[in-house]
Amino acid sequence: MAKQVRQIIQDYLEQTALERRYSEHSLRAYRHDLKEFQDYLAEQGVRDLEAIDAILLRGFLGALLKKNRKATVGRKVAALRACFNFAQRKGWILGNPTVLLRAPKPEKQLPPFLSEGEAERLLRPPLDETWLIKRDQAIFELFYASGMRLSELAGLNWPNIDFSIRMVRVLGKGGRERIVPLGGVAVEALREYQRAVEAAGQVLGLKVKDPRIVFLNRSGDRLTDRTIARRLKKRVLQAGLSPTISPHALRHSFATHLLNAGADLRVVQELLGHRSLSTTQKYTHISLGHLKEIYRRSFPRP
Repeated sequence: MAKQVRQIIQDYLEQTALERRYSEHSLRAYRHDLKEFQDYLAEQGVRDLEAIDAILLRGFLGALLKKNRKATVGRKVAALRACFNFAQRKGWILGNPTVLLRAPKPEKQLPPFLSEGEAERLLRPPLDETWLIKRDQAIFELFYASGMRLSELAGLNWPNIDFSIRMVRVLGKGGRERIVPLGGVAVEALREYQRAVEAAGQVLGLKVKDPRIVFLNRSGDRLTDRTIARRLKKRVLQAGLSPTISPHALRHSFATHLLNAGADLRVVQELLGHRSLSTTQKYTHISLGHLKEIYRRSFPRP
């Protein structure tokens, strides 16, 4: 049993990675989630593939709910359902037992975000002007100016940035591309970083592995998303801001500040690369408050 499930999971993850349907971060999460299911089967002494039924799956769901948030459980159920769908399409199983498994509705939680004043504090450049500091400044300015996802920013290449028209071509989820404008401050931060990398090559002997890569580590290779997140955390703490501020919080701030300034919701949807407008609507929480305040001040019969 364990060997069959292990093989199904391995083949599913390999096929998913080949199709580039998910980011590396998502693949790691799915791999962990599916391994957790394997471990549960072993604990229950399940050895027969046909023994995976609704009762067993509900037991797994109950075990998950004891130690995870509902949103996390929902992701784990989605991973399991997708894996068994894959096995069914391949003809390895006759039916998908997970069709009867219902994930709990996630709690409505809004990600942390920055006020405009806090964004100014975060983006205030340090006095130190090493090429690594210039790199970090360009990263944070670009995050806030474009609303990119962490994986999108980490994977950015120079040919995707058009300085002449101040636009960046972003490769998003599922291989979907979108074009995002850039503000002048972000563009200048990128240009300063470019010049700093050239100087580091001449003075410090920095060897760039691939000249297309935008954000480099000390070895001249591509900076990982984890390192970017750590660098942001350090800047957040230096600025005296909440430690809950993450790369996604900058994306959230980008959307919220645009909407507060009157941007159309569908324009923000396009800039963020969301397939569904409902996904973008979660960013309207502050904007609705802003709208109510304008209404209160402006309407003659409050």
